[in-house]
Amino acid sequence: MPIFRRPRLKSPRTVPAALVLAAMALSTLGAPAGADSILLAARPELPSTTSVKTSPISPSTSDPLVMRVQKVLKEALIYHGPLNGRLNLETQSAIRAYQKSAGMPRDGRVTEKLAERLETGARVGLLLNRLERIRASNIAVARLALMSNPKTRNLLEGEEVEIADPTRDASPCFREPTAKCLLAEAAESAKAIFRPEMRDWALGEILVAQAQAGFAKEAMETVRRINDPRLIMVALRDIAKAQAQAGRNREALAAAEIIPDPLKQVEALAMIADIQAQNGADGEVRNTIRRLLWTLRRERDTLKRVSIRAQVAVIMAMAGDETAAKANLDVAESLARGQAGSGDKGVAMRHIASALAEMEKPDRALAVLDEISQDSDRTPVLVTAAIAQARAGDAARAMATAKGIGTLRYRAVVLSRIATLQAQEGNMAEAEKTGDMALAAAAKVKFPYARDYAVSRIVESQVEIARKAAGGNFDKALETSLLIEDDRLRAHVLWTISAELRRHGNTDGATRAEERAKKSTKAMKSSLSRVWMFSEIALSHSEADDKDTAWAAFRRAAAVAENIHNAWGRARALGKLGATLTELTEPASR
Repeated sequence: MPIFRRPRLKSPRTVPAALVLAAMALSTLGAPAGADSILLAARPELPSTTSVKTSPISPSTSDPLVMRVQKVLKEALIYHGPLNGRLNLETQSAIRAYQKSAGMPRDGRVTEKLAERLETGARVGLLLNRLERIRASNIAVARLALMSNPKTRNLLEGEEVEIADPTRDASPCFREPTAKCLLAEAAESAKAIFRPEMRDWALGEILVAQAQAGFAKEAMETVRRINDPRLIMVALRDIAKAQAQAGRNREALAAAEIIPDPLKQVEALAMIADIQAQNGADGEVRNTIRRLLWTLRRERDTLKRVSIRAQVAVIMAMAGDETAAKANLDVAESLARGQAGSGDKGVAMRHIASALAEMEKPDRALAVLDEISQDSDRTPVLVTAAIAQARAGDAARAMATAKGIGTLRYRAVVLSRIATLQAQEGNMAEAEKTGDMALAAAAKVKFPYARDYAVSRIVESQVEIARKAAGGNFDKALETSLLIEDDRLRAHVLWTISAELRRHGNTDGATRAEERAKKSTKAMKSSLSRVWMFSEIALSHSEADDKDTAWAAFRRAAAVAENIHNAWGRARALGKLGATLTELTEPASR
């Protein structure tokens, strides 16, 4: 019976994933992760050298290579002798102790390779210690902000004991699933997750689903169970967004108002305003933006202010208020240009260019792009601008812009999107040509998953082209799907093709495609991935108003979830099912 006791006012003792990734990245320099863990506390000032030591080292003379080794071993509390560069018995004994801990031959020899390995391990330790200090500081700041607000203080106070009930029977919920019972089961399963960071991950997804389903009280109770105060801030923001998505604007704004961190509150208000603009609630958008701009005055980071102002400009343009859109973009651009001489100017100008592209002003966006040199900043703008040009019916310029995207996987995806838009305009021949260009670009992508992802987007474009063309021939999409090696991506597109063939009356073709889809689904190693895939398929069919196919996909997802027994996977799977059911079901029947 798993039991978790959470001391609310203590930091988690586990090492964050970011620190592990940093160690893994640095380990490629020559220090395998874990082998040099004994050096993680080292903080020496280390000289570097590229020389190779081949001659024997005399124990009676000082040697720079021995000195390097002694320094690191002394900082690691392995060597306790003098730093004299002499290869004495104490130095050799310390070397052998290190070699034993690292799984190396215990020869006690001093070599250039040994010195570099020791120094690399020390650098990993320096980085990990620095990141850990930053993490601890951020946690302390988030905790202080939550404690200083009477409306959020109770989210941290007290100590709780969570006990997972191993005797509970979830089968009635799977026989007659409702969002309420699925999310309740998800919350119960989360109690059995031992690692705090993994439990927080699952709880974050569950509380969003609870808020979307209208279970505000349950969502706030789930927030109380999150251990990391930084994630509590994120959870409050996500609840506000979920309330807005469900059409509960008053509750969404109330949830945003209690967020004590100004930036997270601004992010929540921006999400709410964006959703309101998409729903055509222009009056509500203006009210939300007023609150947002008032709160934004407390933000001191110029780059973040540029980003938010640019985002506000896009939202106001979507709401039809061109005057407010221009005013906010002007403020953002003025702030961005004020970053001249700093390393942030390129990123700041990217926010301006991206906003212009999203506001359907691709020419102005590309003009701003001339001031941006970094490819990583240019690519998102080129992607958005090309799609905006295609939406405007200027396929030739969209193609020219897409060709300027240096990263092939992004170029392939953008070309597939242009092909889809051409098909929707009735330009089938041009759509076919653009799709072939996308496939040629994808074939050159080096990394397998990135290539498979690009090809899967191309298949979806081919499905759209076949759907718009007379006769509904999906053979090309089927043929292209065979190029996808990733089981999940291949299964997803095959399920989509099967459904389209069935809609077009090709029962035999649909059955064959479904058999391929089942085979690819069975090959997927993760049951959680299967639940996620079927849930996404269900939602896409629901959006296409194909309710029967949507419910069939949901039932497949539920059947997989019922047999997941790992607590973390089960909690996330049930949370995903609850969220999916909420979107499939009319509010009155939840």
